Order: sequence, then C-alpha cells, then structure tokens
Amino acid sequence: MPPKVPATTVKDRFLKVAKSLQFAWFAGHFLVVVSSLLYLFRFCETLYRCAYVGVLASFGIITYQQGLHQQLSLSLLTNENVLYFALALVWFFTPRFSLSLVPYFMFSVFHVLVYLKTTLLPQVFNQTVESKSKVVMFIDKFVLDYNERCMYWVSTTELLMLFLLFVRAVLFFSRSWIVLVVFTLFIKVKYETSKYMQAAFAQWRVRMDGVISHPSVPPQIKSLYNQLKFQLVQLSKVTITRAAPGTHGSTSGSGGSTGTSTSTSTSTSGASASATATHSAKMD
Repeated sequence: MPPKVPATTVKDRFLKVAKSLQFAWFAGHFLVVVSSLLYLFRFCETLYRCAYVGVLASFGIITYQQGLHQQLSLSLLTNENVLYFALALVWFFTPRFSLSLVPYFMFSVFHVLVYLKTTLLPQVFNQTVESKSKVVMFIDKFVLDYNERCMYWVSTTELLMLFLLFVRAVLFFSRSWIVLVVFTLFIKVKYETSKYMQAAFAQWRVRMDGVISHPSVPPQIKSLYNQLKFQLVQLSKVTITRAAPGTHGSTSGSGGSTGTSTSTSTSTSGASASATATHSAKMD
C-alpha cells in the first residue's frame, strides 16, 4: 500500500495563495479598507496616506499589467484603471481631501469580498457555494444586491467632490486649482465612458431643476442657472475619448455591473465598468 500523502494545512494553503501577484493586489485593497475605516474614527493623516499606499499598490499592479500589453495610446490613457491610478497619485501628493477616499473604499470593499469568495475561502478554507458555506453565500448575495448601487454611489460622490473642490479653489486652498483642473478632466473622461456618471449627472440636473424652479428663487439666479446648464450641455458634446458614451459602463466587466467572480487568468479593464471584476490581477 502506497504511503498516504499528508493533507496540507491551512497555513500551507495560505502561503501558496500568498505567493501570487493577485494576492498582492488583494492586500492593497485590504489595506485601503482597513486604513479608511480607522481614518473615519481618527482622521489621522498617516492613515490617510496609508490608504493611498494601498490604492497605488492595487491599481498600480493593474496599470502595470495593462501597460505591458498596450502602447501609450488614447485607449490606455482613457482606461479607468489608469485614470484612477493617476488620480490617486494626485491625492497622495496634495493636501488631504478626505472625501476622495470614498470611491476607492467602495471599490476595495467589493474587491476584498470577491477575492475572499473566489480565492481565499475556497482555496484555503475549502468553503464554497457548493458546500453551502454561509459566509460565501452572504458575500455572493451582498455583491449581487449592492454592486450596481455602489457604482452609482461612486459617481454621485465624485460629483459632490467636484463641487467641493470648486469651493476650495474659490477659497484658494493650497494647490486647489491644480487639483480642480485634474479632477475636472477626470470627470469629463468618466462622463464619456461611464453610464453611471451619466445617470448621476442626469439625477443632479433633475434635482437642481426642481430647486431652481421654485417661485422664491430670483429670476437672475434662474437665468444664470439656465446659462450654466446650457454651457455644460455644449461641453458634453465635445469628446475627449473616441469611445461612445456608456461604453465602459456596460454591465460586463473600476471602477457595469460588478460580476461575482474575479478573473485569475486575465486582468480586466474599466474601473467603473465593475467594482469587482474590474481591477483583478493576473496570477503569477
């Protein structure tokens, strides 16, 4: 009788998983989640910078992978993974803007959950949907229920950020005008490529129309608002990217719909196209 092969321990299985590049990607997102939650209670600048170290690590891996297979072109420069990585560099090297962590935190929560479901729990702890693991089933349901909402929340948060950055620039906060210009370009590109950003803009316009149409609003304010709205509509017709509106906002694919699995063979593109399947790293 051949000798029995000893069963691998949890530690052995974990160390095997931890050797992959995808685990480094996961670790970056995990750092974002933990640092952001701690920052919420302490507002410590070290935690803020630490969260962005996690962002730069996770998005940097995807940006590096995609850059290896693409020449420097418009398609690469308008890829949302690249845009979010570049934007994270801006946030890291400029004065704190706490709200900027929110979109990255939302992305990271979903990425961490999906990595747990598709990799850590099944490969290390042998917990799968087939085994009716309550943890795995909870994660699966949570991602399915909140993925689409998360993408809309991210876009809504980013519009609020744009407004606050404008106020900061008017008040001449340190380096506020540089940040405002960069973030405005980011919003413009994302508007052209994300159905969620387009939906957020439409929702804001409906709400503002309701507020401005109130009889108590002076005619001068109404006129100014209508002129501003007209200019924004004209600006939306000037495209930076070649992609049709909503191209990267489809439900296939970081920040459409998040997908319930993280690819281990290919890296996916489009940050807002997906909260979970978007920024997945290749396995080493």
